[in-house]
Amino acid sequence: MNTFIFRSQFPIPKEKLFQFHEEPIGFTTLMQANPGIKIIQKPNSIQVGEVAILKVPLVPFVYTTWIAKHTIYEKNQIFQDNQEKGPFRMFLHSHRFLDVKGNPNESILSDEVQISFFLWPLSKFFIFPILYYLFRKRHQLTAKHFQTKYRLIFCGYS
Repeated sequence: MNTFIFRSQFPIPKEKLFQFHEEPIGFTTLMQANPGIKIIQKPNSIQVGEVAILKVPLVPFVYTTWIAKHTIYEKNQIFQDNQEKGPFRMFLHSHRFLDVKGNPNESILSDEVQISFFLWPLSKFFIFPILYYLFRKRHQLTAKHFQTKYRLIFCGYS
């Protein structure tokens, strides 16, 4: 199993960063990073059991249904969504909110995706740039929402 990690530091307390993801504006804002995706059903929250249903383009004019269900929720710490149906063999996305030691006004957002796709490990060479672009855009949109900047700490597989 491979885990893709995109981790950034924000000059925002983790409680505010988590709250952004928890509120409807978070989902709406972050979906802007996914051009071409059609939202069929938004989750009502990030609580366990909530479901998002999306139409995701595989190639131009060819879509697949992606169903993601929230499976973990710990306020101000983590929430997780798991692909129940979609293009991947496995796609488990953990959103972790971490403290910055000595600075309660800063936090780290760590997007961690346990992923498996057909013809892995060969396919990771085209999946990695897609994930990098997607999460870079998501972190940019998050920073823009707060009218600030973020600093990339780590991007890669573990």
